[in-house]
Amino acid sequence: CARAARAHTRALASGSSEAQASRAFVEEPRWEVKRLARGSLGFLGAGRVAGPADRTRIGSETVRTSTMDYEAYTPDSTSRLKSGYAYRVLGHDAATYYQYAIYVAEGVAKNSYNSLRGIKDWRTDDANGEQNDLPALSKGKLKDFFYIRNLYGNIEDVFNRPVYSSPEDWIDVAIREPESTRGFFSKLVTTPQSRRCLNLGSYNYLGFGGLNTHCTPLVVKSVLEHPITSGSCSAELGYSTHVKQVEETTAKFVGKDSAVVVGMGFATNSTVIPALCGAGDLILSDALNHNSIVEGARLSGAKIKAFKHNCVGDLELLLQQAVAGKGARYNKILVIVEGIYSMEGELCKLPAIVEVCKLYGAYVWLDEAHSIGAVGATGRGVCEELGVDPADIDVMMGTFTKSFGAAGGYVAGDAETVARVRQYSAGCTDAVSMPPAVCTQILASLRVIAGEDGTDIGAKKLCQLRDNALFFRQGLEALGLEVLGEHPSPVMPVMLYQPYKIGDFSRLAFNRKLAVVVVGAPATPVTYPRVRFCVSAAHSREDLADALAAIGDIADELQIKFKLYPPARNALFGGATGSLSDVEKREEREREKRLEEALAARPAALEAAAALSGGRNTAKFAPLHSRGAPLGDDLGAPVTKSQKSSQGPADSYSLTGITAQPKKYDVVLSSQDVLGLTDDQVMKEECAATVETLGLGSCSPRGFYGTFPPHMDVEKSIAEFLGVQEAVLYSFGACTVSSVIPALAHRSDVAVVDRGVGHGVLAGLRLSKMDVRWYNHGDAEDCARVFANLEAEDGVTSARLARPGRRRWLITEGCFAGTGRIAPLPALLDLKDTHHARLILDESSSFGAMGATGRGVTEHFGVDAARVDVIAASLENAGASVGGFCAGDTGVVAYQRLMGSGYVFSASLPPYLATAAAHAVRRIAAEPRLVARAAASAQALRDAVLAGRVPGLTTDADELSPVVPLRLPPGAPPRGP
Repeated sequence: CARAARAHTRALASGSSEAQASRAFVEEPRWEVKRLARGSLGFLGAGRVAGPADRTRIGSETVRTSTMDYEAYTPDSTSRLKSGYAYRVLGHDAATYYQYAIYVAEGVAKNSYNSLRGIKDWRTDDANGEQNDLPALSKGKLKDFFYIRNLYGNIEDVFNRPVYSSPEDWIDVAIREPESTRGFFSKLVTTPQSRRCLNLGSYNYLGFGGLNTHCTPLVVKSVLEHPITSGSCSAELGYSTHVKQVEETTAKFVGKDSAVVVGMGFATNSTVIPALCGAGDLILSDALNHNSIVEGARLSGAKIKAFKHNCVGDLELLLQQAVAGKGARYNKILVIVEGIYSMEGELCKLPAIVEVCKLYGAYVWLDEAHSIGAVGATGRGVCEELGVDPADIDVMMGTFTKSFGAAGGYVAGDAETVARVRQYSAGCTDAVSMPPAVCTQILASLRVIAGEDGTDIGAKKLCQLRDNALFFRQGLEALGLEVLGEHPSPVMPVMLYQPYKIGDFSRLAFNRKLAVVVVGAPATPVTYPRVRFCVSAAHSREDLADALAAIGDIADELQIKFKLYPPARNALFGGATGSLSDVEKREEREREKRLEEALAARPAALEAAAALSGGRNTAKFAPLHSRGAPLGDDLGAPVTKSQKSSQGPADSYSLTGITAQPKKYDVVLSSQDVLGLTDDQVMKEECAATVETLGLGSCSPRGFYGTFPPHMDVEKSIAEFLGVQEAVLYSFGACTVSSVIPALAHRSDVAVVDRGVGHGVLAGLRLSKMDVRWYNHGDAEDCARVFANLEAEDGVTSARLARPGRRRWLITEGCFAGTGRIAPLPALLDLKDTHHARLILDESSSFGAMGATGRGVTEHFGVDAARVDVIAASLENAGASVGGFCAGDTGVVAYQRLMGSGYVFSASLPPYLATAAAHAVRRIAAEPRLVARAAASAQALRDAVLAGRVPGLTTDADELSPVVPLRLPPGAPPRGP
């Protein structure tokens, strides 16, 4: 307001009319940019800042400096050595590899300079590993770490930009500056300054994200009137009337019998696919499917085959081989495709895919994350857009994080399939149910879209989105840019090819008040980096036209008008130009060829399939709701007779899947809200204030304008609370440790694991593909035996154990949710130090609930938390919120911001839930009595059970455990129904 007032005064002083001065008052807050003091060049490819001021003397060192708002930015790719014109002579492939050679050389040179000056690489800092002489975190992941140190560090400034405003059509993007003025690749820190930018990177397709009159008042009311979370999973006591309403409304909207919702979009795929598929099943997945689908398929244990992207002929050939070939027979076949592919902007060939699947009895799973609410005359997705009957789609999946401005996702299908998901999906059994305020946002936006609010606002939004998408796509194409995808997709990738142009485009766009998303390896092939634009119904035609003009200027400066100035053909690359459009033309010819092959083989394949299936080739295989074996300890070496075995948690049980609202209870013994904070009035008021400022959903991943002040606040609070260097926030408790383990571990590593670990650890182990060795539940002596066997295998016979050739991990829960046992942490720490292992400690049940001040099992045993290499935990217990975290050394955390799938590929946690978690952490630190009171309650229950005052039940829980699972005693007679 002060800046606007000054603009108004200046305008009047210069002789402008009152109307002109008023216009200056309105426009000033939107366009003025605060300048920052010069700091060191914290990235490669930051361009050249003109003049002698480009260098400054600090002590005995000379370092380059640069303003981080890019006002004086000169693109790297305009220099002679890194010329953006090179592709016209060399073709795209040769020019790209040429630039990468320079790119790597500069990165290596700058890291070498840092090393000579004693400047540590903070991204790979592993103080605990160095202190204990452990194999490097990079061992087995040299490719990833080389990329982070020498490539990603060059463009890190264009990712993870915090946002200070709600995620609407215009956002306030924080300006960052280097933390240090020494050397290169300094860590970036956020300043209070920001720049108002047109938001072309958000998934807020219909404009329901951020602040709006349709949803925000209702959400604020819901936050104040209901608990922040249910404190229980939907399979137990978390199935509320809010959740039921969302499921029923969603099922009706998409045209299916039933639906189930999950609190995280990523988890909707990764936890539900394993609930429906298992060993003996076949999953046929599009080669470009999202990482959440890839993880879900891998966790299922089913056979996985990828078919060429959008190639119906290749899909049919695989189906023919599956149903009529000489290989293994499958229980059922599931074909998984996306409605809109987010990195390509393409719609799937759904009608043809459905037709082929019907012929061979395969089921169809349709992921509508980017299409539901965005395409179709009434927003019902690609089925409506392409004229496919929803009845022909067996599983319809979608997310609420995009068009609805909320969080979570849904799976819709027949009642039996949905019931199976409720019972077996970890998203329903291992995570709190969808929070009431999130449900309110979904219901409010759905009613507007469907016209159930009595207005045509939803129809107008859909029409506006479609018109904006067409206008912007045509504008990009008219500029001569190489635009991927097709109308009416609101996602429009534009090719960049050369690596320097990744950072250049983003910085030049930021300088022109445009917030854009640039994408490179590993998210795309190394030679195909791109900038991805997402349009919204909230964008005005004037703003989009201005953006196109700015993009045209940037395209001229960076030489990316590849349609007007095509690349040369290079004889060294087979006479190819390297253009993706040329590659797509070849792929289209290949698709036609594969389709001809499939059509030619179809009669014989159907005849063979009919003979094998008793003449019922069109009948589907096993029912979709049938399921294979659950995740268990089938990983690693076979279990001998002398060892105890288990299937996952040592005290596993089957869940029934509650589908009715439970009555109100006087005493609740199964809530995960162990400190009773979810209904705390002060917490709710803080959360309501966050919603009033930022809206509900983030509408973006953390790396793509999905980081807000509450996210940074809770990460800082957790790190300080635990006394570790850093913490990183995940969006879903059930996907936290399952993302942490594969991000850090490698298939060449070996893991020593307690048999009592839960689903999250089991999922992480399966995804990591490590060699797994089990030790008996809570038994440090058996853990020592397993390590001794490893030493023998590795050929270590000396008295002093040597540093191993392969990395070792020791993985356990702090307090086991399945049994209430407490891990013997001091003995385990000694073992991990002796045997040169790293410890991953899952404190989901102990964080905030154990120790004198709630700092977990480390405080309970009086050991330094810094001795634990990796601490992971859910925030859905004592944290009274949703999500989870991983804490440890800076290198451990920084690596996950790029490689942790649950962090990178998921929309960020709704900011108000981060506010709730930060409040809970501060309350725990300030009021240890909360922890003492919860501990006393748990101890009273345990004492009563062990004293026989709860007839017919017993417990294995240890003293002071905050979790007291009850079970039938050994030898108890079976009970009737």
